Amino acid sequence: MKKKRVIPLIAAAMLATLAAGCSNSNNNGNAASPAVSGSASTPASASASASAPASASSDNAGKTLTIMMSSGDYGPDTLKTTMQAAADQLGVKIKYDIFPDDQMLNIVNTKLATGNAGDIIIHNFGMTDVSAKDLAPLQGDWVDKITETTKPLTVNDKGEVLKAPLGGESNMGLLYNKKVLQDAGVTLPIKNYADFVAAAEKIKAKGVTPVYISNKEVWTAQILLLTTMTAPLVNDESFVDNMIANEAKPSDNAKLVKLFDNVLSLKDKKLINDDYMSATDAMAQEALVNGKAAFYAQMSSTYAALSQNYPDKVGDIGMTYTPLWDDEKDGYVLYGQSSTYMSVSAASDNLDLAKQFVNTVLSQPVLTKYYELSPGSAPYKDLGYDLKMSPFNEEMNGYAESLPRLADFTAQRFGGAPKLDPFYGRFNEQIQGLFAGKPVKDTLDAWYKAYADDAKARRLAGF
Repeated sequence: MKKKRVIPLIAAAMLATLAAGCSNSNNNGNAASPAVSGSASTPASASASASAPASASSDNAGKTLTIMMSSGDYGPDTLKTTMQAAADQLGVKIKYDIFPDDQMLNIVNTKLATGNAGDIIIHNFGMTDVSAKDLAPLQGDWVDKITETTKPLTVNDKGEVLKAPLGGESNMGLLYNKKVLQDAGVTLPIKNYADFVAAAEKIKAKGVTPVYISNKEVWTAQILLLTTMTAPLVNDESFVDNMIANEAKPSDNAKLVKLFDNVLSLKDKKLINDDYMSATDAMAQEALVNGKAAFYAQMSSTYAALSQNYPDKVGDIGMTYTPLWDDEKDGYVLYGQSSTYMSVSAASDNLDLAKQFVNTVLSQPVLTKYYELSPGSAPYKDLGYDLKMSPFNEEMNGYAESLPRLADFTAQRFGGAPKLDPFYGRFNEQIQGLFAGKPVKDTLDAWYKAYADDAKARRLAGF
């Protein structure tokens, strides 16, 4: 839910929904980002433009499109290079409005509501988080090729596509440092919580932080649960039916409670970094590649940032699933939705051009360039050409040969439908609060209250 893909984004929303969540936001993670300051009324901005190439349309000469994105997305060159490639094709200039990760959603919604948003928004917000009524419906050949995994997160209640998927359908799980595990005598796969704690203790004995938590970010810690809690729900669909009918609360599910206990125990057992409340995603990546930390919960899309920022060390990093369940029979590999999306402000003064820009980004030349820079599992099917996949995706695909493939709880299909899609309940904030000191039951009840309030506002049956 980085998802950040408010995750799900999704973290989204994974993280979307998951960075948000789903960010993707996502939310691609970075070791350095531009200096940012300001607020919704005085946001910091960064500008970049290029002269139109000779082959570009003369109709667009002198026109400028404004792209809004978070500082985390702006840091790596992947998105900027991709956007510039599309701008060159169209013969337009682009200007960036950059906002701090933790302020991005509020600023975007304020600007959308007041008609002051940029032309294009790069994000991983869920439909229930962003002001969807202020986004323009999008059309293009790509619409019918969006995968079934990602499509539900792109449409409004009318079935209109408001979010154009760009980032790969990230696996979520634990990034790990191969050398640290080898030095500690830890082998993969680890199959359950007890074995994971035993491995973490071996790593701690070597003077290395077993699990890094970057709880200053609102979206990263939730990945520990987004990647472990789907199985108990899949294995008890009657509970899901009661939950969406407001006849059961998350705290009524013993397996969910135990998973939350297991995650929180990493803090209680001192298996995480001491500065977890002030630590950022960039700090986590640095600690991981430098062998100061063994595991870090993230999305596979982070491979792009690691490759750019640590090209000589990215080969030391692998990805595995998150074995925090007590019973290995509950194990699975999480496959998320697209980690990054593009939306167009309905109030844009350049509405048609902004839509054309999105379609250009999703054309073969530009999309191929993006996946060369940020390899992943593309959120499209039947494109007629191949896009590069990252080693993280490949490793997770290997685990999935013997384990089920499940989505995060909001996207998982029960009887063909994502029954829990409306029940995100600011999950990212709840897990941030869990590590900040809120007890497990209070965290689960706060999650229930948040999604129940939202369900009531949306007039869902039972609420």
